[in-house]
Amino acid sequence: MLSPALLAQLRQAVQPDPAKQPLPAPQLLHPGTRSYSDIEFAAWEGYRPLLMDVHLPATAGPAGLVVYVHGGGWMRGSRRRFPFAVSTFTEAGLALACIDYRLSAEAIFPAQLRDVYAALSWLAARGSELGLDTSSVLLWGESAGAHLAALAGLGARDAAGEPHAAATEPRPAVAGVVDWFGPADLPAMCDPADPHLREAQLIGGPIGERLAEARAASPVSHVGPDAPPFLIMHGTADSLVPVTQSQALAAALTRAGAEVELITVPGAEHGWLGMDDTAPLVASVRNFAEKRLGASRCRTADRAIEEQGK
Repeated sequence: MLSPALLAQLRQAVQPDPAKQPLPAPQLLHPGTRSYSDIEFAAWEGYRPLLMDVHLPATAGPAGLVVYVHGGGWMRGSRRRFPFAVSTFTEAGLALACIDYRLSAEAIFPAQLRDVYAALSWLAARGSELGLDTSSVLLWGESAGAHLAALAGLGARDAAGEPHAAATEPRPAVAGVVDWFGPADLPAMCDPADPHLREAQLIGGPIGERLAEARAASPVSHVGPDAPPFLIMHGTADSLVPVTQSQALAAALTRAGAEVELITVPGAEHGWLGMDDTAPLVASVRNFAEKRLGASRCRTADRAIEEQGK
């Protein structure tokens, strides 16, 4: 029988601890950025390693951080699919960390939330090596990613009211949450008997049979007076996630005394499909991030170059 020490050595040889792995070399993937790709931030036994990409301004100095969580109904999607230009944020002195999480066919909830917490813990531990200011971060997600960003921002607990295991690790404070058309109240939006719905796949069974789990997976269940500021954006013609979901979350935040802005976009479908120009929506996110992360950390590249030349 292998000794515990030897077993630990073998595990480390097969799957090194993500917290101790060397960082990749920076690449020039987007205008005005330094990008670090395929950073492994979690390696749960029995699952694929989880990766993130970090995009930073080309100029030196601690950068405020936006953590982006992709959509896809918890069933598909990738950290490399996002509806904005990276340079929109890096030119404003902001960094982006785009993260993966386990999909619902790989693991049921709360695995996905655990993965978001793990990414935040990795950034808290090693973000300074990349030139990030991780004293606080802004969380941003679309659709399923918005659901996870909202839960993480609210410090969501499990169905028994206990903190999720990964949530006990040190992680940055959440300065704000941007929620693009995310589900907020699973029992209110789903057929309770249908086992094939995306939401049922997420929690491991029909909503009606797993009501406690569905409520625990609903951001509205975790709203409290300590909620961070929220910017919620949703199309009025969304046929996948009704705009009433965002209205319910905004109302719950308002009742709790939290700061929230709800922007409804007339006629917009899920994913802003059919919209000719989403640049103003992305600009609103950037402005919200600059405000929440501190204008002193959000300098343009031109301003940083001017300062270096003095």
